[in-house]
Amino acid sequence: MSEPRDHEPVFVRSKWGTNRYVYNPNNPVGLALVFGSLLFAAGGMYYLHASSNWSEGELRSAVHQAADDLERKPVVYDEYLGFQSYIDEAIDRTGEGPSTGAVIDQATHSFEKVPAADDDYTITGPGTDAAFCMHIHATPTNETYAALSVDVTDGSCQGT
Repeated sequence: MSEPRDHEPVFVRSKWGTNRYVYNPNNPVGLALVFGSLLFAAGGMYYLHASSNWSEGELRSAVHQAADDLERKPVVYDEYLGFQSYIDEAIDRTGEGPSTGAVIDQATHSFEKVPAADDDYTITGPGTDAAFCMHIHATPTNETYAALSVDVTDGSCQGT
């Protein structure tokens, strides 16, 4: 004669030959733990997916905020390295989007140091098809620093 269902233990020994305990689906609490664990795992997977992908709105906001941030103060200017690291740091400082960061590709680069340099960067993000073109006009303020003027347009840069 079997015991009533509500007298089943919450945990039982695994039938897979190991010495571990598992949830008992014959107990209402064990069954709730089985479904709760599945929901928790599914929620965790959704969170990881959502937190590693950009939405179009997040990317748009981050790029425009980064453009405003880049214009605030002069930066150390190196005509060979461009401004990719400054853009990446400015986007990270916005707090928008995932921690993986945006993808920044230099579309054009002028090797002029005097009187000014013009560089274009296409900015995209995993999880969205959105792309933004950031045009940076750098005017050297002295031998080390340059003031930046930044414009952002929708779509990738044309690579002229």
